[in-house]
Amino acid sequence: MKHPLRHLPFTSAALLSAILIARVPLAAHHSWEAEFDDKKPVKITGVVTKWEWNNPHVFAYIDVTDKGTVTNWACEFASTSELKSAGWTRESVKVGDVVTVEGSLARDGTNFAGGKTLTLAGGKKLSSVFSNMPATPPKGVQAKAAPKWPDGHPRLGPEPGQRGYWTNPTAGGLYETSAGNIRMNKDGLLLNINDAAKVAPFQPWAKSLYEYRQKTLLRDDPIVSCLPPSGPRQFLAAHGVQFVEQPDRQRIWVLSGGGNRNWRLIYLDGRPIPTSEDVSPTYFGYSSGKWEGDTLVVNVGVFSERFWFTNGGLPHTESLKLTERFSRPDYNTLKYEVTVNDPAAYTRPWTGGWTLQWAANQDIDEYWCQDNDLDPPHMVAK
Repeated sequence: MKHPLRHLPFTSAALLSAILIARVPLAAHHSWEAEFDDKKPVKITGVVTKWEWNNPHVFAYIDVTDKGTVTNWACEFASTSELKSAGWTRESVKVGDVVTVEGSLARDGTNFAGGKTLTLAGGKKLSSVFSNMPATPPKGVQAKAAPKWPDGHPRLGPEPGQRGYWTNPTAGGLYETSAGNIRMNKDGLLLNINDAAKVAPFQPWAKSLYEYRQKTLLRDDPIVSCLPPSGPRQFLAAHGVQFVEQPDRQRIWVLSGGGNRNWRLIYLDGRPIPTSEDVSPTYFGYSSGKWEGDTLVVNVGVFSERFWFTNGGLPHTESLKLTERFSRPDYNTLKYEVTVNDPAAYTRPWTGGWTLQWAANQDIDEYWCQDNDLDPPHMVAK
């Protein structure tokens, strides 16, 4: 299919592109908070006319009849990976089904909703809220021990012949541990903007930029443009993360489920972190690690500035250096702790972290950060 702007003169194409961008609020892949208003709940009942089981978001189109007038609504849900974790399948909903959707109204006030639950006519209720959290051991029963390599180090990935990956981070975003409990949603959006100053020891410009990103509901998030969830953010991604350990080659692959088959390498052969004069800055940086007892300590540097290194929009520069600590205190728990050192953005180094849970007997689903073939009707320029 030919691009509609390909054969226009450059100035005309640029002008038309600007007009289209101005008229289309967001692409189909977007910041959820910037698109939907949780303060405006919506509940609709109607007949499904179209069901799109695609990444990055699943859509249901529903004809709603009110006083003889039929209106078609577009209802957006989470990704196929997230919905599968919540028990949905491609066959859960069919064209012709009568359903009730509850969610949040689009901020532009059109017939567009961010779906949270979908109830079928028979009463079965499907929710976008999911959890792979393993059952807590009964009181008095000791948690299963973490599996070990022959040299005694904990395994960060699955045991031979088994499957599993890490998911369900206990935090929505990164903030300084000493700040106490700062409330954020799963995307790192503060529940109280007045907590911004406590999140990290900002340089003045970085604090202003962080507050701007928060107040604009993360609408400029580079992940909207399908850039990788890099730095600590890869351990916050909804689609999970996997470790593939290769002791014989002294390296560990870290595979991210939150991007287009994104991966990074942690080298365990003692090599130093290169300098930006020797290599080009990258999204995932360059990682060199070593085991200190049962903790893997990884130094990471030479980052690009083009991504957000955590949910919520914390700024960073190419001066960013990270010290990550990974440990597996029991079979079901991965503890992640990171020290951030970026003197251009923060007044001193600072540390935060969270834990993740093991999704046993499961593989990370295929996920592509791509728009559906057709945007919802309200997004198409007229």
